[in-house]
Amino acid sequence: MKRLWSKSRELLDFIPESLRTDYWIIVFKRRSWPKWVFLALFLSLLAGTASFGFGWWYMFKYDGCFFNLGCLTDDKGQPLDLEKLARSEFKKASYVYAKNGEETGKYFEEIRDPVRLDEVPKLLQNAFLAAEDKRFYQHSGIDITAIVSAAVGNGLRSRGINIWRRSGGASTITQQLARLEFADEVSDFKTRAQTLSRKLKEARLAIRLEKRYSKKEIFGTYLNYIWLGHGAHGVVSGSMRYWGKNIRKEPLSIREAAILASINKYPVLYDPVFHRPLEPKIDKNTAPEAAAKLQEEYEEKLARETIRMATAKDRYNFVLERMRNNGSISLKEYEENLFQKDKNPNTEELARLSPWKNPAYGYSNRLVKEMLLSWGYSDEDLLYYGGLRIYTTFDPVLQRIASEEFERHLAFLNQSKKPEDRLNGAFVAIEVKTGNILALSGGNDFNETQYNRAMASRSPGSGFKPFTYAAAIEYLHKDFFDQICNCPFAMRGGGGKTWAPQNFREENPVPYGYIPLSTGLIRSVNLPTLNLAREIGMKAIVQLSNNMGVHGNPGMIRDSDGEIWFKKPGYEIKGGLVPLLPTAIGASDVNLIELANAYAVFFRGGTYVRPTLVREIKSAYGDETIFRAEPPTGKIILSESTSNKILALMRAVTKIGTSKISMRGIEQQVACKTGTSDGPRDVSMWCGTPELVIAVRFGMDDYRIIELPEYMAKVSGQTDMQVSGGWVAGPLVRRIVDRIYAERKKIEFSPAVEAELQRLLNQ
Repeated sequence: MKRLWSKSRELLDFIPESLRTDYWIIVFKRRSWPKWVFLALFLSLLAGTASFGFGWWYMFKYDGCFFNLGCLTDDKGQPLDLEKLARSEFKKASYVYAKNGEETGKYFEEIRDPVRLDEVPKLLQNAFLAAEDKRFYQHSGIDITAIVSAAVGNGLRSRGINIWRRSGGASTITQQLARLEFADEVSDFKTRAQTLSRKLKEARLAIRLEKRYSKKEIFGTYLNYIWLGHGAHGVVSGSMRYWGKNIRKEPLSIREAAILASINKYPVLYDPVFHRPLEPKIDKNTAPEAAAKLQEEYEEKLARETIRMATAKDRYNFVLERMRNNGSISLKEYEENLFQKDKNPNTEELARLSPWKNPAYGYSNRLVKEMLLSWGYSDEDLLYYGGLRIYTTFDPVLQRIASEEFERHLAFLNQSKKPEDRLNGAFVAIEVKTGNILALSGGNDFNETQYNRAMASRSPGSGFKPFTYAAAIEYLHKDFFDQICNCPFAMRGGGGKTWAPQNFREENPVPYGYIPLSTGLIRSVNLPTLNLAREIGMKAIVQLSNNMGVHGNPGMIRDSDGEIWFKKPGYEIKGGLVPLLPTAIGASDVNLIELANAYAVFFRGGTYVRPTLVREIKSAYGDETIFRAEPPTGKIILSESTSNKILALMRAVTKIGTSKISMRGIEQQVACKTGTSDGPRDVSMWCGTPELVIAVRFGMDDYRIIELPEYMAKVSGQTDMQVSGGWVAGPLVRRIVDRIYAERKKIEFSPAVEAELQRLLNQ
């Protein structure tokens, strides 16, 4: 101790002469108690320096742990894998796009669309830096200035002193990312508990992440990781959710960027959407006491939501202020975007939600997903880590038109019907040249039922007859005016029962006896068609249908060679067109897509083209092409002469046949065939222009007979008119075609088809 004191006296030699006042001489030479004060100060300085050195070493250099404080391990005691961040293992949604690049849907568990930092607008980057970590590019993972500021501010506020200017939280972006990245391994990171061990672990992890990764990598991953409420993960999904904007293509306003950055700290509290509670249902039968209680509860909920909304707006104003302070926006821009409480009510929303899914594409997106699953993709590829970009053949204009008219027509058909008695249906549109599926729906409401009726195996009824007549023209070289017998007959069917087919009941039936072949198809008469099929042979008709891509296997679509083009999960090849006589008039079940694509063969002059639904698949960032559809290649199935004759017959159907009323006066040339099954349980229309084939079908999901007395009375003017494809499906196809070609150049069929039509009509 004497030696220490003697050493301390030597300190006088280092004090400048000008500072050696009598006071200091007294302190060091004449007073005895300051020796212990000096010693305490010296030891404190020594201990502080040692503690600081140990803390710096523990935080920045040492990867082990003492006293279980801030250990870099998971809940099981295993070291945390810092390489996890490089693998980007956060869940990524897969996105579906129409042929013009418009997003039509997504497959997700978490809705996240990864984006590179250089694709994020600078304004949005600056908004998050202002809100969360203004010294992000200066610190090494932890912000000492922010920690001290927050500690002093919290200490003063705990004593009721609110003079310290709020500066935001002390957690850096890197610390927040550490919590997000390792939340599954470290349970403490899932809570907001401010324990010393958790904060130390978070800080040490942040420091090591900064050593391993660049600032650009950390900030970019953070902007992809954060949750912004209402199911949105990452800034791309957040922007789409609140503004309907893709930040890769559309800039955000100052207000939008600041709101998005303000949400992240506490998405539930800072939600920019005002959630007005439902008003109580009070009527004359409600007791006064109950009514008063319901009203009081409503007002209490409204008051709580109003207070929460005010808090969200305070947070937004705070972020704007920070953006002004860091130079991201000017004072004028700050004042223009500031939320003024004296001018705007607290119930005013900062944002409104955009829907995640386009309801018009519910069934089509389900078909895309099932197709990818049949190709070998897994749910994990689509919903979790794939982040695929799936580009389809859908035409958004055509899809919108068809969906709107389909829903409107179904509503008309189901007027005054009970929910259990309502019809449903499906439609599909296929491009003639390429086989691309341009529009599709499998029902009225995908949210109500995901049963895709476009893939349901149902009877096409008379919609199958063109294939029977095509076989007669192609194989037996029949012509329009060859005679076929409209004659009743009976034959023994399955189980020993007698089958005696009949013609469709109509006001002016075709007389019995021999009639021209053309009349059999144009008027859709059953008996001559069946007699013609007996002459051709059912095996030939089924073989031609198979060659045109009609196989009738439930849950799948096979091409001209019999190879599976699409298969629903869990289905195997079974069933198919039955080579028995009833198939000639549509008794075998087929799905809408396969038969519509087969109709396209007629419009191509006899050439089969495999349908296309998915054009291209790219990786999450769009820089790697995983799949690209081959250009369509054709396979000649029918002669051009046969195809032209079938088209001429279908053109005549719209002028003198079963769809003459629905297609009367149509400006765009069409060729159509109606379909009505036994019962009828299904009604359909198969119609095309030189560039599009459109197919529509209606029926009851439980196969009950369709009953539409009110509808039929309205459209036909008669109370006893029988339900048919021409009356029920025809008006819908007519409106779809009219709307499509109101926006397109009208196109005519080839001179060869029109020449055949004139030959037919002039006879």
